[in-house]
Parts: sequence; structure tokens; C-alpha cells
Amino acid sequence: MNKHVEKLKSAHNLIAEKDFEHKELLKGYADRSLRIDISTGEITTHPVTEQMKQLWTGGKGFDLWLTFQEINENTRWDSPENPICFSSGPLGGTTSFPGSGKTLVTAISPLTDGIIDSNVGGYFGPYLKFAGFDALTLIGKSEKEIIIFIDAIKNKITIEEAPLESIDSHILAEELTEMYAENELEKKNIAVVSAGRGAQHTRMGVLNFSFYDWKREVPRLKQAGRGGIGTVMRDKKIKALVIKSSGISPDWEIEESPVAKLVTPKIIPTIDKTSKIEEICEKWENNPEYVIEMFQDIQEEYRCIPENALPIIQKKTGTPKANLYHIATFYKAFSLEKKGIKTIQVCKGTACHVKGSANLLSHLERLLGIKSGETTSDGRFTLEGVACLGACSIAPVIKIDDQVFGHVKVSDLEKLLTEAKESDHE
Repeated sequence: MNKHVEKLKSAHNLIAEKDFEHKELLKGYADRSLRIDISTGEITTHPVTEQMKQLWTGGKGFDLWLTFQEINENTRWDSPENPICFSSGPLGGTTSFPGSGKTLVTAISPLTDGIIDSNVGGYFGPYLKFAGFDALTLIGKSEKEIIIFIDAIKNKITIEEAPLESIDSHILAEELTEMYAENELEKKNIAVVSAGRGAQHTRMGVLNFSFYDWKREVPRLKQAGRGGIGTVMRDKKIKALVIKSSGISPDWEIEESPVAKLVTPKIIPTIDKTSKIEEICEKWENNPEYVIEMFQDIQEEYRCIPENALPIIQKKTGTPKANLYHIATFYKAFSLEKKGIKTIQVCKGTACHVKGSANLLSHLERLLGIKSGETTSDGRFTLEGVACLGACSIAPVIKIDDQVFGHVKVSDLEKLLTEAKESDHE
């Protein structure tokens, strides 16, 4: 802990603390919620009932349910009894991506004096769930600037007077992450919720949820923006709500999206001689309006868009490389990976689907020993399932290079493959 953070920590004054027992999740539920009254310092737990589960499947509305338990017809946004209620949502989301671990937040809005809810990604929701709580209610008002700390490693909750920390969320997240982490791993298991300076001067104040960016080694923020819940938080003089997860994972890592493989090649080929690429650009007079035509010629020549073709086209046409990459990955006709000598496309449009095209595709996968989107090891065939081949009247349809075959049966496939091999003289 650096000297600046040590100074901040030394100025803290313990207002209240509470130990809690760790609780394993059962079918995604901890079966309890946490309630913190910052006016009295009282910290209590309450059961999650079967009625709550039936009304709010997965816990995605527990925040709203808990709000109803606290308010009455006279509650206004700045009333002490206006609660800020958090719930983790269905199973607490996931921490594979900073945007997917949902937290749902509800309070009386400063803008409308009606109930508003908001949701945000980040790690707070999952961490609350991992700590053994399906939801959290913050009630009351503090006379001093405070920080609420939920420590799921030591199983302790504290309310601390915190006079010196910054109000600005991005600075505060760094200070508190450093303060409450005892090692580098714990930094990745801390989430800070704060409202920021702007919430003190507007009724539209947002909540900022931190997550630790392990690549940059710094906390970053995601915002829950609707209705001014951040303004409610600052009115209660809550400087921050901090949670430290029990470190159920040895490390957080960014996992690749399941759809990334559709556009991210395993091997991006390059070519030694680039003069042919330049010739193709010259053929189209280096005109950026004909980039797609250039790509068509390059794809036909190399059966892919080689990696070192993009900077040449960029230089010749002045088209940004990002735009070129978008074209190369968006259109089915182009591929960054080398395609087979022949491309087999199976239509998956509605007409073909109801006529059994899924069976055709799976049977071709078995015959070729590859999955859709892959190329055989000998480089002969690339297999693709495509949205529509525009020949609904002869469904189900298969296209091999430029030749379309209609009314195809599973029993036809071996013959079609044999004929395709025989016609291949490359």
C-alpha cells in the first residue's frame, strides 16, 4: 500500500461492523439478502422466500421487491427511507466479460419521484452473489462521508467514516482497490460502486461500477445511468460501496467470445510476392470505390485475403485498414483463412431448413471429417452453412463453387463429392 493510500486508510473511523457466515449457492440462490441501515449502523440479513423466487425468477427483480418493503406513499427521493436496492440478476451473471455480470439497481428517482431501475455490467453483481447474498438494501442517511465494505474473504462487513478519499469515481476506484487488496490477485476481485462529483450537482447522477482491467493493471468503470440513482447515493453521503470477492477463481481472464471464431482466423496466410496484389489494384485504377472488386480478384487468386494484402490496398486506395478488415470478415465471399479449392455451401434458409438441410450439413460434416466453417486437411473442400442461396423453389439446396444443386437428398451427397473431386484439375 503506497503512502497516499495509507494516509487515507489511517483517517478511517469504524462506525459499525458485522461478521457473517459464508453460504454456498443452491441452484443459483443464496436464499438471503443483506440490509444495511446507515443511519443506525444496523447490518442484518433477511430470507429470500419462495414467493420472491416465484415472482422474480432468477432474482432479477429482487431489487424492486425489496424497494416495496421499505417505501410508502410519502417517500421521496431524498427521504432517509428511500432505499438503494441491488440484486445480482439470474445466477449473478458471469465474470468472463466485464459487461456481462449484471447488477440491477432500484430507488426512488430524483427526476420523477417514482421508482426507477437501472442495470449495469461489471463484477459487483456476481461478487455479491459469491459472497452469499442474492440482494442488498442500503437504507437511511449518514451524517458523515462513509464507505461500506463487504469483505467475502474475512466474512465481515464494515461501515467506515472516510473523510479524505476523492469523490471522483475513477480516482476513488483506484484508491479503494489499492487500499482493500492485500495482493495483486485481490485487486482483480474488488468492485467499487460510487457516484462521483457530478451527482452532487445534478439530479441525474449515475452510479459507477469498477472492474479491474488486468491488462492495464488499473480499475475501469461501467455506468448505470438511468434516473439519478447516483444522486440518491450522494444524498446519503455514501462515498463508495466496496466488495471483495472470495477469489473463487485463481485469476480473472478475458475469454474469447463464442462467435469470435466466426471472424477470427486461426492462421492468417501471407504471400511472398505482392506484385500480383499491386497489379489487381492497378487493374481497378486504385479506386477506393472498387475495393470489393479487388477483394474478389484476390480471393479468386489466393483462395483467401492474405494478411499482407491489406496494407497494400490501404496504401493504394487510401481506405482505412479497419474498413478493409471489416469487408474481409463481413462478406461470406471473402476469407482471411485459406479456403479449399472448392467451397461447398449448404443453404440454411427457411425453405431449405424445413426440407432437411440441417441433416445435409451434418452428413457432409461426417463425410468430410470437418465442421461447418472449416477446410479439409488436404485443402480440397471448405464447408459452409449459409443463410440463403436464393433458390427456395428447389429446396433443399447445395452450392459447390458456382454450381447449384436442388432437391438434394442425403443419399446424393457422396456422388456429388465424387463428381466434385473428378472435376477438380487444380
